[in-house]
Amino acid sequence: MKKLFIRSVFAILSVSLVTYFIYTWILQITKTEALSSQIILAFIINTILAIAILSTLFVFRNKFKDQLGFIFMIGSFIKFGFFFVFFYPTYHSDGVITRNEFLSFFIPYVICLITETVASIRLLGRLDANE
Repeated sequence: MKKLFIRSVFAILSVSLVTYFIYTWILQITKTEALSSQIILAFIINTILAIAILSTLFVFRNKFKDQLGFIFMIGSFIKFGFFFVFFYPTYHSDGVITRNEFLSFFIPYVICLITETVASIRLLGRLDANE
């Protein structure tokens, strides 16, 4: 079970890092104005939160087995809350959230959410198999 958890954390880190480089590369070749500090922050925060949520599921996998889905959903709401605390004020400072501002948060959010969801499904599936 620990090996699966470590592989899952590594997968989240790897996918986030690869996506970051692909996304910034696409921005460079399309000569799109990049919000580099916001993009980096978005990837870091989303990756850390995805790993934290997965870690929480792993730690509580036996004690709160029936509530793991709710724990996952609460973690997702917390991630979304981070958007409003850390990103929304900057993006909305001029009264408009541009497409680039939206994508600089949304791409890391979705990539981490998908990777975290797949890792969580594997973790929960392994719990059912161990019964």
